[in-house]
Amino acid sequence: MKDFRLTFLRVVSYCKGILAIAIGMLLTITSGMNLSEAGPTYEFQLVGNGNVIARDGPKTGFPSVVRVPDWVPVEERAHPRARYYLYYGTHHGKHIYMKWAENLEGEWEDFNLGGTYNHFSRRGVLDVRSDPARSTYGHIAAPDVHVDHASRQFIMFYHGQNQPEVVTATGRKVPQHHENFVATSRYGLNFNDPLTCGGEPGHGPKTVTVDGVTRDICIGPAYQRAFQVRGEWYSLSKRAVISKSLGRDNPFEPNPEDPFGMAWTSAATPTQLWLEDARKVQRKYFSPAAAFLASSEFENHPQNPNPGIRILSQEERINHLSVCLLPNDILEIFFYIRQDINDRYDGLYRLLYDVRDPDFRKWDVLRNDQGVVEFEVVLTPEDILNAVQRVRPTLKPMYHADPVSLGTSGIFVDDDGKKYLFFSYVSKKFSGEEGEGQITAVRLFPRHSRDASKERLSQNSPEKR
Repeated sequence: MKDFRLTFLRVVSYCKGILAIAIGMLLTITSGMNLSEAGPTYEFQLVGNGNVIARDGPKTGFPSVVRVPDWVPVEERAHPRARYYLYYGTHHGKHIYMKWAENLEGEWEDFNLGGTYNHFSRRGVLDVRSDPARSTYGHIAAPDVHVDHASRQFIMFYHGQNQPEVVTATGRKVPQHHENFVATSRYGLNFNDPLTCGGEPGHGPKTVTVDGVTRDICIGPAYQRAFQVRGEWYSLSKRAVISKSLGRDNPFEPNPEDPFGMAWTSAATPTQLWLEDARKVQRKYFSPAAAFLASSEFENHPQNPNPGIRILSQEERINHLSVCLLPNDILEIFFYIRQDINDRYDGLYRLLYDVRDPDFRKWDVLRNDQGVVEFEVVLTPEDILNAVQRVRPTLKPMYHADPVSLGTSGIFVDDDGKKYLFFSYVSKKFSGEEGEGQITAVRLFPRHSRDASKERLSQNSPEKR
């Protein structure tokens, strides 16, 4: 009996040891808080086997995808079968493009509103060329579209260079802005001005009129990606600058103290990392993300693809990002590096912001349990090209992605919780400019998930003919 008890205790002790090891391994794999050991957060699956979704010149980019809500009548959709809308632009274009699809895998079909205004047929969903009040706009691009279920409308933030500077009859200066604006649409197909370009009553670009001069409200800095936290509107812009609306009751109203100025307030309080480190090489503070990329922490980060290099946000910079609010008020940021010397950073990257503090000026990059900033490489051109070649051995760049550099991105989370990353890229065959040119997409899976394993196996199979 004594021998039995000893054997039993040894077995229990052994099992406890195995259990402790297993728990430790599980925490290392699933915590997502130690990227240098656990590896990337996501694996990916090609959408449509790597099909090219959009190509409208060498500056095509800025994808923004929404699911068409059930409250949009079938007859008010781009097509009776339309379930998804993809909005995008070209860097120096005069309208916002849109494609629709029944399924995210495609086919994606072009949509043009039509109807002649200012001697031109309206293209896409917002066309300043067809609007006599906005025909002097330099360009519009970079749509960021949101479905407002409470008000049953679509909200679109967009970048642009508006009308030239003027002075009103009373001497007030009305500056030209090369920043961001906002428009609404009832059903997501027409964001034009109802007074000058056949838009829907009560919708279109948000404007302000002072001394007889009307201008679109300058909402925030260029290339905003907006999100809501605790009912308030915020955005990240070029160089990941954080901005906040005036309040939840009037997020798209002009600044009453400066109606032709910028409406939203940008955070300008430097982080400790900038004060103690990055400011030595980065003269101006932009954001927590830009400060991290300019710091010695990034220079020596285990996930930095180019150890010893910093991104100073002078010419090369974090740009054209996309965001996704995670549980517990953690903001996920996907981005690329624009105007990088020799395109050393040619992929898509990920940072996290801790946005739990009610004061947005105190937000900062998230660190893991060891104090290391949560930064990682999400996708590289080689990742995409290798995946496409596995399923399409006879890759045709006209129809299939052949990236040499990745660029602008847009995160989309469907109603079933599945996460997709749409992004632009420079094609090996058809070229492009600074991460722009063509658009394709992947679905993102949490690493080590069962779905990720299944998709990894399926993508090792060649394309069926």
